[in-house]
Amino acid sequence: MRHRIFGTLNGRKLLCILILIMFLPLALNYAAKKSLRREPVIAEGVELLGKPLGGLTPAAAETVLEQIAAVHHFPPVNAVIDEKTKGVIPEINGLQLDVDATMTKILQAQKGETVTPHYRQVAAPVTLKDFPDYPVYQGNPAKKQVVFLINVAWGNEYLPDLLVALKEADAQGSFFLVGRWVEGNQKEAEMIAEAGFEIASHGYSDAISLQNADKETISADLRKATQVIESACKVKPQFFSPHRGELSPLVLQAAAEQNLRVIMWTLDTVDWQLPGVEKMLEKILGNVKGGDLILMHPTEQTPEFLRLVIPELRNRGLEPVTLSELLNPARQVKE
Repeated sequence: MRHRIFGTLNGRKLLCILILIMFLPLALNYAAKKSLRREPVIAEGVELLGKPLGGLTPAAAETVLEQIAAVHHFPPVNAVIDEKTKGVIPEINGLQLDVDATMTKILQAQKGETVTPHYRQVAAPVTLKDFPDYPVYQGNPAKKQVVFLINVAWGNEYLPDLLVALKEADAQGSFFLVGRWVEGNQKEAEMIAEAGFEIASHGYSDAISLQNADKETISADLRKATQVIESACKVKPQFFSPHRGELSPLVLQAAAEQNLRVIMWTLDTVDWQLPGVEKMLEKILGNVKGGDLILMHPTEQTPEFLRLVIPELRNRGLEPVTLSELLNPARQVKE
């Protein structure tokens, strides 16, 4: 029987079979390795900025990202002098698509996921620091933020409710304290600082006309205010707002020498005149825009004004933040 089987096979056929048997494991191993080396593809239905990426290889997706990055970016905006106010409008960073970081998010995306691009901040060449002795009347209008500037030299009885109104709304504000007031009302000053609000300087004495004072008087007033505020609130002010908005070249020079940025305002509630909450709302909401600095004080009408104005500001996409945050050049990005 065995001789019959082998007899039906000639030498050539037998040789071919033996060769196939010898090389079959090698062929299977090669196929398996090739399968393992196969480049993964992006999950089905993944999108970025309306561009479908599902099914693409990483190399192909990266090419698409580089094309998007070439056209989808925001250039930085330099700090500039406002010809109307003669104050400086702060810079804002640009945004550039970060291809590597975005590619990582795409590779990790699940089926049908819309990926949010990752950006890197691009600094502006000309910044607020290039204009140390210029006042600031507003933040960069590209930022969808506003600041409540709250000057405090009186109104102790209304401070607790004002702080509660801000806290209830999870909103921020920057408090400009008069040094002489802090000396006589240290508990109230500490209360503001301990509540987590930003502390700034409103000078030491509101009885001095800084606009008409010599530089030595101005410098001494600012220095004493900083010392008193830092002692009570455990924070050194970075910003200074002059009483009654009185400015002069000497005020600007003295403040700059003490690393204090002079802050003015864009909108004034004139709440100290008690015009009524409705009139204050009408004035502010009728004129407000991104980057505005809104002046107010602790009065009997201010807490209710805050409770009503904050939701309206947010409905317009404007968030009340600290002065430091508004003047920070980082551009807002939704990740």
